[in-house]
Parts: sequence; C-alpha cells; structure tokens
Amino acid sequence: MGFYSERIFPWLLDRSLDVPGINSRRAALVADAAGEVLEIGFGSGATLPWYDAAKVRRLTVVEPSEGMNRRAAARIAASAIPVMSVPGAGEMLPFTDASFDTVVTCLTLCSVADPPRVLAEIRRVLRPGGRFLFLEHVASENAGRRRWQVRLTPLQTVIGVGCHLDRDSAAAVRAAGFTLPPLEQAIEPAFGVVAPLVPLISGSAVR
Repeated sequence: MGFYSERIFPWLLDRSLDVPGINSRRAALVADAAGEVLEIGFGSGATLPWYDAAKVRRLTVVEPSEGMNRRAAARIAASAIPVMSVPGAGEMLPFTDASFDTVVTCLTLCSVADPPRVLAEIRRVLRPGGRFLFLEHVASENAGRRRWQVRLTPLQTVIGVGCHLDRDSAAAVRAAGFTLPPLEQAIEPAFGVVAPLVPLISGSAVR
C-alpha cells in the first residue's frame, strides 16, 4: 500500500478531481475563508488557487501524506498567500487553543482515522466565533443508496486509502459542538455513474 498510497493515489486523485464541477465547489468553499486559516487534509493543494489573497492573512496546512505533500510543493511555491506546511494529522494538531479564524476541510473527513477527535481538535484551535468550512461526501439520505455505501465501503477504504462512503459528517460536526444549519445533499455530475453514492454537503459551522 505504501507505493500505491504515496505515488499512484495522489496522481490518480488529482486527475479525477481536477474538473470544472469540483473546482467550482472548491472555489465556493474557500471564498469566505479569512484571517488566520488552517486547512486540514491539504492533499496536493487543489484548493490553494481559490483562496482570496485579500482576505487570508496566512494559510497553515496539515497533510500527513508525503506523496501529497510532494505534489503540493509547486502550488505552495507559486502561491500569492503565505503558506506554512506543518507535518502532522488532524487527530493531534500542533497548535495552541484558539489559533485560527477559519478552518477548512475538503473531502477529508471521509478518510481521517478518528473523525470525532479531528472535529474536537478543529473546535479547539478555532477562535470563539470562528468558522469551520467544509466540503465532504457523506452517507446518503436515500436508504437504498446508503445500504450500497455500507456494502462498498470496505473496498473503498482500500482503493481510496481510508476513504469511507458511509460517514454522516454533518451529524458528527453538530455532535462536536458546532452550530450548523440544516444542509442539503447534492449530486455532483463530475463523479459520473458513482455520483449517487457520493452525495456532497458544503457547510459553514460556527464555533
């Protein structure tokens, strides 16, 4: 899995998700990011071109995959926003309490090892009134599709390097103590025939 997860999968993910539909969602996600910003699960830096340099004072990024970090290096070097890349994972963020105005995740909570712990860490490092912006694929509201998500998740965790199809991330965000309005699930055509099994939610939760 080392060669696949660090060499093949980062390239595969970039190729499959660098499409107009996903990029427009990335742009909408980070449009309101402001001040001191943290992105967890930065991956290859696909969100970086969409941050507003007039709003973001500094972007700190955390990504545990060396393969993803290698692919992100060129984007970071070309960025108009100061970017600080910090080794680590979302389950144990190396930052003091209330360090950030905004925290961002983009297709990240599906694959972290311990979602409640990651969300607790996000809440800890956010300043009071700070915003958690996220774009995630989640468990379907349709019972039939959700059964298929459960069936396919063991395979998906191998192909997608830990990615789960059946996580209810909105419920997890609320359970972590964030204020979050009701969210609608969206089917993204860019995912093709599997789109019904990867419904998306995008939200802005307040600490």
